Amino acid sequence: MEIRAHMVSAGKAEGEAVVYNGPFAFLGDLSPVTGRICMPRHRLEGQSLVNKVFVFTTGKGSSGCDFAAWATKKNGNAPAAIICLESEPVLSGAVIATEIPAVDRPEKDVFELIKTGDHVRVDATSGIIEIKGKKGAVIQNDFMIYSTAFLKTRMPSPYCGIISLP
Repeated sequence: MEIRAHMVSAGKAEGEAVVYNGPFAFLGDLSPVTGRICMPRHRLEGQSLVNKVFVFTTGKGSSGCDFAAWATKKNGNAPAAIICLESEPVLSGAVIATEIPAVDRPEKDVFELIKTGDHVRVDATSGIIEIKGKKGAVIQNDFMIYSTAFLKTRMPSPYCGIISLP
């Protein structure tokens, strides 16, 4: 099955899909050291995105996102490709700078059609998403806002490579 989409960052990649119906940021959600989701209590906490096709709703936007994406890519721990409903400027800059193939605005409901574990090919340059094999299920959004006081008392996730709290 093919799905048309809008190119955000050129390139081609394929791999196993990780589907998350929620927002994502390279800074804070993904450890550049391990390539795993490291946000405490995130529904994907501990899930590796290394060489995966990551499907999510949108970026969260963060001034350090470009650097975090670069560090993740430099360490060999980046997703193979990104599919999102709508890329925001910070996410777009990060994937373009790190040359991670990415598309947004898919013409069909990717959360209905792509499940975690499916084999997906992304030709971002042509704006084509191709579902090659079916397997799993979508992980629903559990996005939470943590207070600074809570974060200061929370032990860092074992999946994070770096956490800096004042």
